Amino acid sequence: MSSGNPDNESKRVDERKQPIMLLSTERSGSNLVRSILNTHPSISAPHPLETAYPWQKVVPPGDMGDRQAYKLLRDVLINKNYSFHPLESSISVDDVYKKYKSLAQNHSLFDVQKSLYDVYAEEEGCSAWASKYPALWDCLDDVFDYYKNPKFVYLVRDIRDVVLSFKTSNVGKYHPYFNAKRWCDEQTKGAELLDQHGESVHLLRYKDLLQDPESVVKDVCDFLDMEYDERMLYYYETEEAKAASESAEVFKNLTSPIMGDNYDKFREQLPEKETKITEKIAGNMLTRFGYERMYTKNELDGFELDEEEYRKIDKKITRKETLKHWRNSPREQIRRQTTRSFAGYMILRYGVFR
Repeated sequence: MSSGNPDNESKRVDERKQPIMLLSTERSGSNLVRSILNTHPSISAPHPLETAYPWQKVVPPGDMGDRQAYKLLRDVLINKNYSFHPLESSISVDDVYKKYKSLAQNHSLFDVQKSLYDVYAEEEGCSAWASKYPALWDCLDDVFDYYKNPKFVYLVRDIRDVVLSFKTSNVGKYHPYFNAKRWCDEQTKGAELLDQHGESVHLLRYKDLLQDPESVVKDVCDFLDMEYDERMLYYYETEEAKAASESAEVFKNLTSPIMGDNYDKFREQLPEKETKITEKIAGNMLTRFGYERMYTKNELDGFELDEEEYRKIDKKITRKETLKHWRNSPREQIRRQTTRSFAGYMILRYGVFR
């Protein structure tokens, strides 16, 4: 990852609304942190507004005509409002498009992002906004090329607890092998981000948040140059948290206070073989972020990985878990399927048949 292009300095947009990027691997507690941030009176931190925009698979906005760009923004908002996380506050596509046109950039993903979040933050009366867009991992350099003063809250959770969480969720892969590889790849990028842009990045370990929430949240506020607000630790009382909890099984804990013991569950619940798979793949990154390994390098040298076998196992688990989720939470699954179908429409409409 490069450190950015100084020639882009004149191209960067001013931030009347402070952009905050919440960076984390899925199943790491990002919705908890997002809810905490969203409770601050100066921060607008909705569920990602730009997830309906498959930016890597459609024509860049800068290559679109005005009418097509307007329709793109309209469709992003339509999908968001019919997703399982609809917006709390209503915003107008006309207002978003007006903001978009005012940016005078060679329009990109970040013009779309900034337009959506600036207008939404204005509607909520906030001076800052936070995005936890999962695809941020693929464009970290571009964030610094676009924004003059982006701030990253970089959340890291022990990969062994992450793979345990994925085993009971309905997002992504189920087998630890694939989730360990993903976590390792993303944390490698995160380590480079810390090394190259440390002044713009605040590292937040999930375990530390659980053990001492007040101190950790105060440190986040200091990093963001904002006053700490004690209401942030009462995120679970907000209507937004309640709505999120009701929308999906994976967010059910958002209506509860921080669970101080919700870490190191892997020690009792993750089978030995799966722990070895995880540490074999991600051991170096575990050490990099201050987590103690259960097995030494010598103990793992003779442990062989079999990706083909893991792929077969994952497919089998996926079939079983998919049926279970459809049986237990059909309404949520219908909304998820609708969102996936809409993403396909977006690719066809703005990528294939543009």
